[in-house]
Amino acid sequence: MDNSTIAAISTPPGNGGIGIIKISGPKAIDIALTVFRPKFWRKNPENAYNKVPENAHCFKSRRLYYGHIVDTKNDRIIDEVLFVIMRAPYSYTTEDVVEIQSHAGILVLKSILTILIHNGAQLAEPGEFTRRAFLNGRIDLTQAEAVIDIINAKSGSAIDMAMAQISGALKKTIESLRSEIIDILSFIDASIDFPDDLDDTTVVSGLVKRIEENIIFQIKNLIRHYENENFLREGLKVVIVGGPNVGKSSLMNRLINRERSIVTDIPGTTRDFIEDSFITKGIPVIVTDTAGMHDNPDPVERIGIDKAWESISTSDIILFTVDAGKSVNPTEMALFEKFRNKKIIAVINKTDLPEEKISFNRPTEWGEVQYVEISALYNHGIDDLKDLIAKTAFESVSGMGQKIIPNLRQKNALEKAIASLTAAVAGLRQASLFELVSIDLKSALASLSEIVGDTVKPDILDNIFNRFCIGK
Repeated sequence: MDNSTIAAISTPPGNGGIGIIKISGPKAIDIALTVFRPKFWRKNPENAYNKVPENAHCFKSRRLYYGHIVDTKNDRIIDEVLFVIMRAPYSYTTEDVVEIQSHAGILVLKSILTILIHNGAQLAEPGEFTRRAFLNGRIDLTQAEAVIDIINAKSGSAIDMAMAQISGALKKTIESLRSEIIDILSFIDASIDFPDDLDDTTVVSGLVKRIEENIIFQIKNLIRHYENENFLREGLKVVIVGGPNVGKSSLMNRLINRERSIVTDIPGTTRDFIEDSFITKGIPVIVTDTAGMHDNPDPVERIGIDKAWESISTSDIILFTVDAGKSVNPTEMALFEKFRNKKIIAVINKTDLPEEKISFNRPTEWGEVQYVEISALYNHGIDDLKDLIAKTAFESVSGMGQKIIPNLRQKNALEKAIASLTAAVAGLRQASLFELVSIDLKSALASLSEIVGDTVKPDILDNIFNRFCIGK
């Protein structure tokens, strides 16, 4: 573990009422006291602002002190602040931690940070405070990842999910699964030395049942929660798809309630995808306006169409947009068939056209695909569409009391664990060598250990904590 003392600005850049500088490490208190002078300090005429308090223990842990930050080079006051010490191990990082609450002017904060670094602190790396909390054993890796989820939360549901992980819900589940595997593994390893213990097929059947019902079943449930409910964390990916000039860009602008996409009567205006977001029913929605899909596009449009397909492949819901004034043509039907296995909402636009000009007939090939009639021009039906988007998203969500939803890294580790467990089950059923079954079980155990961070490579840790801001 690094014995350095780190410091960083923990509040966002910009002007505001309060800005916070955090210091953590073995010299945090000593370094902080080189710049902090409490109000009571000047009551003694012998004390000058350039004199460091000699007894750090006179400052009680977890108590706010009012005073000033000074530049000791010229006895100049930088700012009036509140100052708090949190002594190890009762702090976020389990190290000595000091927080300085100053005014939030960027020049003031940088001045204080510069003095701290000059007096011996090092500038913290992104996520280094949380990384130290993890490495010092105060939190596991799932709880560390939940911190960034809270910071990036786009909805109340996302906060609920993150708080469930910070409280250790996923950790407890993983620990339970690991305990079950260890118990089975202990029996298997013992039986390598005493193979007669596994001669009874009922014993083998019992082990297979335990692996399938107590472990694999629970892991599959966790993966299913990710697949069905991860949009609550990351945002629901909605892609607007359709032929040229059916009103996709107008629809985009209405959904986000501002002019984001260029709208003209000229087909093919959108050559690249345009992305923005809105919230409906508490769901963060990331909506993408794509290039019009049609045959024989020019080279630039072709690139836009290729990007549209990339967006479609990763989407949660497709808004298949058609013109109410025209029948669905063969090109549109062929387009529909290419993604009909995904969640689709048919959006019938331009319903403001005079009735005698509307010749739209809903194709029977659409089957039970839900649809909504709108006029993007006059903002008719947009609220109904948003409600339908939310309803379609929540159709796959299990009871919201279940908040344990893995992230992508955790889901990948769970899938690796299932592959190893499935191999172990196959080995038991085929009467393979117990040594091979043991290897598969140990592999599954290692995959689960990656989730909580017991066995995780440094580059994976770097990837996780580099997503944090510097002050967290």
